[in-house]
Amino acid sequence: MKRINNIICSIAGLVLTAVLLPTLSSCESYLDTDKYFYDMSSLDSTFVRKNTMYAYLNSASSYLPQDDRMWTNADNPFAFSSDEAFCSWNDDRHAGIKYALGEINQFSDYFNNWANFYKGIRKANMLLQRMGECQDISEIERIDVAGQAYFLRAYLYYSLLRQYGPIPLLPDNVIESNASVDEMSFPRATYDECVDYICRNFDEAAKRLDSERNATETYRVPTRGAAMALKSRVLLEAASPWFNGNTYYSDFKRSTDGQLYFNQTRDPQKWGKAAAAAKRVIDLGMYSLYTVSASRDTPQLPDEVSKEPFPNGAGGIDPLRSYSDMFTAEEAAINIPEIIWARNENNDNAWITFPAIMGGGNGLNVSQQLVDAYRMANGRDINDPSSGYPTEDEAWKPIGTAKSFSGYQLRANTAQMYNNREPRFYATIAFNHHFREGSSYTGTAANHKNLEVTYYINGTGAAWSDYPNDKCFSGYSSMKYVHPSDCPGGAYRAKMFPIIRYAEVLLNYVEAMNEMEGAYTDEENSISVSRNTAEMVKYFNMVRYRAGLPGITEADAADQAAMRELIKRERQVELALEGRRFFDLRRWGDLVRTMQTPFYGMNTNAKTAEREAFHKRTQVSYRYAIYAITAKAALYPIKQDIVDRNRKLDQAPGW
Repeated sequence: MKRINNIICSIAGLVLTAVLLPTLSSCESYLDTDKYFYDMSSLDSTFVRKNTMYAYLNSASSYLPQDDRMWTNADNPFAFSSDEAFCSWNDDRHAGIKYALGEINQFSDYFNNWANFYKGIRKANMLLQRMGECQDISEIERIDVAGQAYFLRAYLYYSLLRQYGPIPLLPDNVIESNASVDEMSFPRATYDECVDYICRNFDEAAKRLDSERNATETYRVPTRGAAMALKSRVLLEAASPWFNGNTYYSDFKRSTDGQLYFNQTRDPQKWGKAAAAAKRVIDLGMYSLYTVSASRDTPQLPDEVSKEPFPNGAGGIDPLRSYSDMFTAEEAAINIPEIIWARNENNDNAWITFPAIMGGGNGLNVSQQLVDAYRMANGRDINDPSSGYPTEDEAWKPIGTAKSFSGYQLRANTAQMYNNREPRFYATIAFNHHFREGSSYTGTAANHKNLEVTYYINGTGAAWSDYPNDKCFSGYSSMKYVHPSDCPGGAYRAKMFPIIRYAEVLLNYVEAMNEMEGAYTDEENSISVSRNTAEMVKYFNMVRYRAGLPGITEADAADQAAMRELIKRERQVELALEGRRFFDLRRWGDLVRTMQTPFYGMNTNAKTAEREAFHKRTQVSYRYAIYAITAKAALYPIKQDIVDRNRKLDQAPGW
């Protein structure tokens, strides 16, 4: 362990300290040459043997962001910066709410990922530079280690890019120890240069990585498909309006030479690159949307939904379980062909949704905006008069008779507005009078299992008197990551959080094709794409059918503007509460406009006896639901002391 600590200190200290690290508190100065040579001696022994080199690789992987921890102790500052949800508490565990409220600036210590991500990048660089020295490794293993190092470098740079925008690209080789501070200071590269470099590294990773991993190799060990799928995400973001010809950044220039960081002329070819990257994943033939076979408990499909066998219709599958079982651990991740890359989840995403009376965090507030995005079971929008959505006079009334379908229990007191909604609604949203089974609880305390959760001010989901903010202020929370056996006072299922899954790749492909102008050919991989409505319908409908909804037609896909809105809505629902919403809103250029609309929910100040009053759309006036998101919030500021140490480093616009 001492040797590993020495290695970490040497890497942190001798490369680009002035650019990357605000302090050297745990390591000696990079100018201490005796320390430098001592640590290089330690590194020499590290790369000679396979077991120590793999330990070094594991150490490098530890710098990957904790993408699964969206709402608690998250690495991602944007977790609460969208219209999906807000948090009841403004504390260090949920600092994303501080960013959304405008309480974080370039002097704040929150989300200072800059140094850690660059440490991981430097370790990946060192692996690629010195792994050839290993004497007891097979050539197959060496190739795979190189693939992992390329992947780590790509994903860590992408993590920097999505948080800070354009960032410095370090030399691939470790810099000499006698380099001056000025020689170790680098400016930001342009956005397009960053994207190109990240994609090249994903390509190099894909050439070397194995196609499959075993059940114990989860988040740390990526696959070829993971590299290719994440490249499709990066290219889709790069093609989108916020990063492709956005004049908001017309004054964001490199101070050293006046170079614009973002291209100011829209490049339509970028959509073709994104479409080709997604198609490359599809053509692997390794992934498919996860489905569970229909059973006697599966409800009959509405007349509007095709009964053809999946994927040509929704026939033969259980749409609710096909969606929910991916997230609840009802099925092991290794058996789900949709999950391309995942991370071990610590169940914080479930804990924060449980009511206080069950021992949960009771702090996640899902918005009415997300709730209203879910369609009725027949596929129609709730505002469509023919959808079957109840009138305002009827919406609050109970359904009267309990229902059970696909292993889900809909209680008799459920409001009519939550009846007959699409399956993903029930797999995702916790609403008033929803049911929490908590079957793992074996204690004797009341209300720890089989609880009907209500969000009235005096309901079972109410706050403790000593903690008035420990409650759901919107009247909605999440069920997406909750297994029926989960209970804070009992046990949780061990879960995997999908970082990227096949449904996203399909939607990436459809969106990129929809925006294309003309044709594009990826010569290296022999993939040609164009705006093909038949292809768009085919893959879009796979996602729709898996959700038990009607498909679209080529006539629908022919209207580019209408199709664009269908895609945005589908991504909002299919990828709900998976950490993608902020990044979608930002890249579309919809972030500021969307967040100008206040959060809505139910009237959680109403008492149990005031059922009708509760079930009224109400603007949430709680102070932590009043966001201050402007255009500058699209990029996180670099900590000012890092900027002060590097004269070539420009601060993000507006900070």
